[in-house]
Amino acid sequence: MKKKVVISGNQPIGSKHRYAVFNSSNDRLVRKDMFAAGEIQIYLNQKAKEGKSYYAIELKGPNRKLTDKELKPFESKIKNNKTVLPAKDLSDLKDLLRILKTKPAWEGMIKAYHFDTAMREEIPLSIWKKMGGDTL
Repeated sequence: MKKKVVISGNQPIGSKHRYAVFNSSNDRLVRKDMFAAGEIQIYLNQKAKEGKSYYAIELKGPNRKLTDKELKPFESKIKNNKTVLPAKDLSDLKDLLRILKTKPAWEGMIKAYHFDTAMREEIPLSIWKKMGGDTL
C-alpha cells in the first residue's frame, strides 16, 4: 500500500521555505535560513522567551540572478527618475538594483521589504513578482 503525502497548497507539509529574520527594534537582518512552517514559529517564540523581539518574512523569489534584459525596465526607471526622487530613495533603489544584479532574486526582497509604499511602486511589477512579492 502506498503512503499518501499530505500537502498544503502545492508544497508537502514539513517542507522547508526560505525566511529572513529581523530584529523588531531596529529592522536589522538577523538571519537567513530554511525553516518548515512550524520551525520558524518555534524559533521566534524561543527568541521572545529570551527577551528578543524578532519577526520573519518568507522569501519566495527564485534562486537565480535576474538577467540584464529582465532588469532593463528597472534600470530605465531609475535613470528617468533621478530628478524626481529624493537622494535617499534614489540611493535605495540603486542598492536594490545592485543586489538584483549580483545575488538571487529573493535577496532583493530583504531590501525592498522595508521600502514604503511609494518606493515599492517605483519597482516595476515584473521585477516585484520575480523577487517574490505579492500582488493584488
